[in-house]
Amino acid sequence: MKPTLWLVEDDPVWAELVQTRYGEKFAIQHFDSVEAAIEAAKKGPLPHYILLDYHVGATPGTALLKALRKHENPDNPPYVIFLSGQEDVQTAADTFAYGAYDYVVKGEQVWERLKIAFRNIAKQEKLAKEVFELRIRIRRWQLLVGAVILLALVIWLAVYVQLCPDVRVWKWDPLGLGQKPPCAPSL
Repeated sequence: MKPTLWLVEDDPVWAELVQTRYGEKFAIQHFDSVEAAIEAAKKGPLPHYILLDYHVGATPGTALLKALRKHENPDNPPYVIFLSGQEDVQTAADTFAYGAYDYVVKGEQVWERLKIAFRNIAKQEKLAKEVFELRIRIRRWQLLVGAVILLALVIWLAVYVQLCPDVRVWKWDPLGLGQKPPCAPSL
């Protein structure tokens, strides 16, 4: 099953170029306005990827990012890549402040930059999966070590009670404040 990609683009030429380039790799849903994408976000599940033009008609693409933050799953937000004709550094920085993953300027290098962005996303997801698996392994080891310590304590208590059957265990100083056990085995 192909991952879903929303394309929010009002320029039909760019929309056709993206669909031609990525149609086989992604299930593309095209929106020609930010408002249409916001309505789709309210009604159904969010996509895995969003290619978003910085200006879609009169509405800035950041309006979609603001709306998405209300509807997204915080554990699995969509990767938003701005696809814009603006080369202004401050504009790109603003999109990152709203939660964009990347900012790609339309031009000669657009396809190479998108390829790099998608490759970086794949690497990030792979690393996140590895971190998750390592956390599970660490927790398993913590449980195992805890069980071994508990078992050792139970065995020690059973041996102690067997060696000193006439003495109550709770009279002994378990913190080791200087008192000897009431019945210490002789060596």
